[in-house]
Amino acid sequence: MYKKPKNTVLDLVTIRLKKYNTLKNEFMNLGKITLITPPDKLFNMNLSYLLIKPSNHIKQQFQAILSQSIDDLNIFIYDTEDHDIGWMLSIAHQVDCVIIDVDTCDPITQKFITFLIAQPNNVYYITNDETTPYNLISKNRIYNLDIIVERLKDEQEEDDEDDAQEE
Repeated sequence: MYKKPKNTVLDLVTIRLKKYNTLKNEFMNLGKITLITPPDKLFNMNLSYLLIKPSNHIKQQFQAILSQSIDDLNIFIYDTEDHDIGWMLSIAHQVDCVIIDVDTCDPITQKFITFLIAQPNNVYYITNDETTPYNLISKNRIYNLDIIVERLKDEQEEDDEDDAQEE
């Protein structure tokens, strides 16, 4: 009677893939991050951020924060070469959080950021400019991206509570 060998190469590969997938699912369950730039739009229920004219430093901070996120996120970026003001204003009303790097805004964008900064609750701005009184129209000045960390933690806690209620 013929006996199949215990461990063929295919069996070993299958076993290793199963172990890899198990480890990947347990330890590397990071969320999907979707990056959207003008003129594209995306409508879904994911937590969404709009970065307006972010400096390289802000991009690096944001990337470090996102590398820890387990939620699916939409990141809209209105960068240095973008000039579609209509898109920026439309997306700003759609997203959960807007972050404006005032110091890197071009003259055209600066004409519209005061309108955005005046929006309640979800618009935050970063600036080193102490002479322009943005603080008169909004108290949402930030000096770093710690607010993002707090928002992501809050979202995770809400998701955990929702999961607990479903069980």
